[in-house]
Amino acid sequence: MMIPMALAEDLRTKIRTQVEAVGGRHDEIEVYGGPDGDLGLTPGPGSLSWEINGDLASVSAAGMGAVIMEVLHPSVMAGVSQQSSFRTEPFTRARNTLGYVLRTTFGSTEAATAVIEKVKHVHGFIEGVRPDGIPYRALDPELIGWVHTCIPWAIMEAFHRWNRPLSTAERDAYLREQAPIGLLGGAEWVPTSMAELDDYVERMRPLMAMTEQTREFIDFLSGASEGEYRGTPRQQLERRLGISGSMMLMPTWARHLTGTYQPKVVERVYLDPSARLQARLLRWAYPELPCKQMATARALGRPVSAAA
Repeated sequence: MMIPMALAEDLRTKIRTQVEAVGGRHDEIEVYGGPDGDLGLTPGPGSLSWEINGDLASVSAAGMGAVIMEVLHPSVMAGVSQQSSFRTEPFTRARNTLGYVLRTTFGSTEAATAVIEKVKHVHGFIEGVRPDGIPYRALDPELIGWVHTCIPWAIMEAFHRWNRPLSTAERDAYLREQAPIGLLGGAEWVPTSMAELDDYVERMRPLMAMTEQTREFIDFLSGASEGEYRGTPRQQLERRLGISGSMMLMPTWARHLTGTYQPKVVERVYLDPSARLQARLLRWAYPELPCKQMATARALGRPVSAAA
């Protein structure tokens, strides 16, 4: 039985409205327009970066897992806990994070470079001392490398699981394409192949920890903290399952460490089907992201206008 066209369009509009209320629209012509033929920081149309990061379903599904993997590094977590506005402006942070991925992938060279420099400028003021007495600074190349790596790693895994399988060669190509973004951001080195990624994660693993700040952060994400963003028991359950669904993309040891591990039967019966359905709905609502449409026109030397 087919859904009447009017109802289908109403549903599509509702999904897009909800997504854009949290993540923004990302169709600024000053960002995604630019000189004819400008590919930006990634290889442009036909590249793995444009295919994978242009899939909003994969980027959205990966977001929570990527963030939690980032803050498993106690120095990253300390900076977020002590000096960010996530408690008072959680939606702004989500919008900025999504915007960073889309701008660095689809923005013009000038715009993509500018957003990286802006982030570096802000991070230049973030430094302090962790609760265990160890000093940190956000511009530490090691921390930048870890934070950068967690993003394409999680997105790539989401795409592989809930869009189409990626070969090792495709994964390697994607990591190579994304590497300049991390290096421009201040990392001295980032993995550019699956072999390097696997080795890197194992080297970083002993540095990961579930601190009290990390517990508080995950409680906030799940709606379990006191205050304005505390959810009802049902909302808290739904949010924790959503976090567990995103963390399915990450290693088993990380899921056990963060308390997000769920039995295989829960993954098979609920988490995976739920994630697949959400991915299908997002791809239906966004056959192509506005920013990708605009960037494609720019790269091919066609007139660029705000996408419909």
